Amino acid sequence: MNQLTQSRKIFSSLCLGIAMTLSSTVTIGADDRPNIVLILADDLGYSDLGCTGSDLYQTPNIDAFARDSVKFERAYTSPTCSPSRAAIMSGKTPARLGIVGHGGLRSMEGGGDFLVSEEYTVAEALRDAGYSTCHIGKWHVGTKSVTGPHEQGFDEVIASNDFCCPGSYFYPFRDKRKTGKAAERSAVPDLEDRHPGDHLTKCLGEEAVDYLERQKASDKPFFLNLWYYAVHTPIEAQRDKVAKYKSLIDPDSHQRNPSYAGLVEHLDDSVGSVLRAIDNKGFRDNTIVIFFSDNGGEIRKGVTSNFPLRSGKTSLYEGGIRVPLLVRWPGVTRAGETCQEAVVGHDLYPTILRMSDVKGHADQNANMDGVDITPLLRDPSASLPTRAMHWLRYGELIHYPTYKNDREFGPCAAIRKGPWKMVERYPTPHGLEHRFELFNLHEDPYEAHNLAREEPAKLEELRRDLTAWQTEIEIPKYEDLAYPAFEKLK
Repeated sequence: MNQLTQSRKIFSSLCLGIAMTLSSTVTIGADDRPNIVLILADDLGYSDLGCTGSDLYQTPNIDAFARDSVKFERAYTSPTCSPSRAAIMSGKTPARLGIVGHGGLRSMEGGGDFLVSEEYTVAEALRDAGYSTCHIGKWHVGTKSVTGPHEQGFDEVIASNDFCCPGSYFYPFRDKRKTGKAAERSAVPDLEDRHPGDHLTKCLGEEAVDYLERQKASDKPFFLNLWYYAVHTPIEAQRDKVAKYKSLIDPDSHQRNPSYAGLVEHLDDSVGSVLRAIDNKGFRDNTIVIFFSDNGGEIRKGVTSNFPLRSGKTSLYEGGIRVPLLVRWPGVTRAGETCQEAVVGHDLYPTILRMSDVKGHADQNANMDGVDITPLLRDPSASLPTRAMHWLRYGELIHYPTYKNDREFGPCAAIRKGPWKMVERYPTPHGLEHRFELFNLHEDPYEAHNLAREEPAKLEELRRDLTAWQTEIEIPKYEDLAYPAFEKLK
């Protein structure tokens, strides 16, 4: 048993006072330490908000929040939900965690938990430092009773199922057409007292408001992890919202799905209710609010458009990995400022530690890939030390049939370094060839011009850097792990 696992067992089995006596890995500050609310949307694309350029969706509450916050124009994440969520909770790139597909696929046959219990999560760090912790909504980085929210640091867990999405957004929040294990995994628990017609997204906001009300009587700071299922499939919205957007669609619009537009509005309504509760219950001046998305918008089957960015969810082009990020830190951030520096989801863990003055665990901190971005919150014109960002997506057997010969969404790796981005597209047994693409994002943010032939020296530099990173994280090579599994499929 390693030192990190031992420390976690100590924290779980002893009361906080004894734990603080025996361990120097956490810091308890004064009662005025900031509360933290992390709001994570699911599949919300970069262009899905009014404040980020939507030509259909109306998001007045989030837009107003953006005007009070620092908006990051170049915020990155993973191309699918489970890797991005694991990165937020651990401060590490998904590939370092062994996640090179949609979930915890440590072998192409599946198996393995999404986020192993040895990871000392940001929720554990805050809880062990005296924070009240609550997770509401989608988890999808582990299984209940093994690596679920309770096991990974949350005192309270509400409406969290064991699947990627709800059976339905309408009460009773299950797919009535299905039975058995799949139906049970996708059913959303803890909301049995709701009524026919109730929308899940509104209910999650109500649960968050109730949690905030309970914290008024507490002398502990809190960490509210509000991870919506919206706007992931199934694309379901109330009829009046769908009708509203049907009447607003312009034939020249890039975004033309009225049901998705209605679901985005449900999300905005719910986020607005939580933000108002933070104000009305007296928490605003001492509560940091972070709004983020787990990956780019789903563009297949006409769900949404990430225009002007290229592609969408599951792709390593900008539309798949670049998302909205808004941060309001009272007394620190200045309203309406914009930051152009590139940041990424696993930066949130070390940033939250700095914001809350919590030390965390030395072992976890030493092995994080994320960096503290509080200097950018204090001064959005500041710069971080030069670094490369890496992505690795070998794919997974369950979804392989949908991209086995699709050039846009097939397995690939990518590196972003300064203005340069290289995408290495992996071959498949069913038609995709090995190739490289090179883009200068400062001159070509839409990735329209492949410069691989024109810039051979830069291409070779990034190829070496990407290979060195893959060697450093000790991930099996694509041709050794994924290709043999794909080859077996008819």
